[in-house]
Amino acid sequence: MKALVFFLLYSFSAIADINLESHDFSFEYGLGFHTLKGVQKANNSKGKLTSSQNPYWLGAYTLRLGSKFALKAFGGVHFVRFDEPAYGTLTNEDQVLNQFGLELINKFSPIGKLGFFLMQQDHPLYFAKTSTEFEVVKKGFIQSGAHLSFGQRRRIGLLWGLGAKAYTIFPAKGGDVATEAGVGGEAYARLGWVGPFGALYQIKGIYQATTAPNSDVEFTHDFLGYCFLVSHSF
Repeated sequence: MKALVFFLLYSFSAIADINLESHDFSFEYGLGFHTLKGVQKANNSKGKLTSSQNPYWLGAYTLRLGSKFALKAFGGVHFVRFDEPAYGTLTNEDQVLNQFGLELINKFSPIGKLGFFLMQQDHPLYFAKTSTEFEVVKKGFIQSGAHLSFGQRRRIGLLWGLGAKAYTIFPAKGGDVATEAGVGGEAYARLGWVGPFGALYQIKGIYQATTAPNSDVEFTHDFLGYCFLVSHSF
């Protein structure tokens, strides 16, 4: 009888441990600045746009597949308003940039993870219609790459983390403005603490740069931001 009770308690304890670490939800709200550079090959015109501080939201759900692997689904939206250029008028200065995707994660050390992701992300393009008329258009790109990160995940105390991403981009579909393949990268760092109910609260800084240097309208899209990140596992 004692052996049976011990076996049941051990089984329930094991299940509880697995369930505790099987699911993770995270949400971040942040503010950031966008910088957009464009070069038109047809007339070799160049331009640059900047935005004031704009909000964004990102969310993610991670399902752990054993002790080393996990599958992460994520998505979010950026609301951007580009400032009027010094000379001329700007069309479509307000943009809503969406992103969503999947990432397969491998935990290769107690603090290290390596992920491979496939996602779609919108990027703005900037070009001159005339010498005084400028326009921003939104284009969707398929992005695939690798994500290396290091960080602690404690029950109590301070938390830290940092990571970097590298990826290639491909236009999701054609359009009036021709685009081709490009590359991009991202770096971030976070610092926070564990709350009284097991939720994690962190402050995160992020920088992302994406460019398509071979398109008819070459573009470089930079994003510099910071956010408040909340996550919870169960």
